[in-house]
Amino acid sequence: MKTAIIVDSTASLAEDLANHPDIYQINLLVTYANGDVITDTTDPVVLKEFYHRITKDKELPKTSQPEPVHLYKLLKEVVDKGYQSVICIHLSDKISGTFKTSSMITDEFRDALNIYMIDSKGTSFVIESMVKQTLHMLEKGLSGEVIQAKLEWLADNSTIYVMFENLENLVKGGRLGTISAFLGTALRIKPIVVFDQGEVKVFEKVRTTKKVVRRWQELVREAVKDYPNGIDIVFAHGDAETEIIEIKELIQAEFPQFEYRVGYLTPVLGVHGGKGCKGMGLIPKVTLD
Repeated sequence: MKTAIIVDSTASLAEDLANHPDIYQINLLVTYANGDVITDTTDPVVLKEFYHRITKDKELPKTSQPEPVHLYKLLKEVVDKGYQSVICIHLSDKISGTFKTSSMITDEFRDALNIYMIDSKGTSFVIESMVKQTLHMLEKGLSGEVIQAKLEWLADNSTIYVMFENLENLVKGGRLGTISAFLGTALRIKPIVVFDQGEVKVFEKVRTTKKVVRRWQELVREAVKDYPNGIDIVFAHGDAETEIIEIKELIQAEFPQFEYRVGYLTPVLGVHGGKGCKGMGLIPKVTLD
């Protein structure tokens, strides 16, 4: 059955996936206080400029979900190209309205398409890993219903941990309470934030980056024990490439057998993460039977 995969731009797809003929993307937007609008992107030039600008501007940019008309046009294109099924994978429903909007629009196409909606309960490279695993499942001939169930299992079992240099952006964006931000600044604590079933919550509070890295290493060891079928280990950052690569290399030295991915958080995610944030995602491998 010919199947299209639709993701949103926070997935940070690698070039080979972005250019895959069966993978399509809808883009979120960032609007600066002066009215400038940029499309969420993985373009390195735009990313560098974005992270430089958010440290200079007094007011935090606004983020917005994809324009509904763009998804509507995309679904019409998918139907016209002869696809019978579409799998939509979006960033957490708890931090964006993208999943709800996509669900409403795709409902209008249920007479023409088999539609499988996935709330990733995460974002960034977690979605990218889901896309790669979806392609493997399609190649193995798994049904849409089985793929949906396995992706929902992935959403429930994948975990994202993030360390912030500054919690102000999370508070301004309504993603974290002001008390946590005050404590982090006043006591020089580096909170590890976790995506818990799609919600952003404080996981632990530590005082140094070294202690954060040690804790991440422990979390990887726990995941390796919990998921014997293997895991993807991914790292995303807000213009902190040197530091995140050093962390990746420490963990990779202990676990060289796994797939690793390092890259920028897109502007939409960077608005809330801020410059210097660093994240690690642990994504289990699904079984292909």
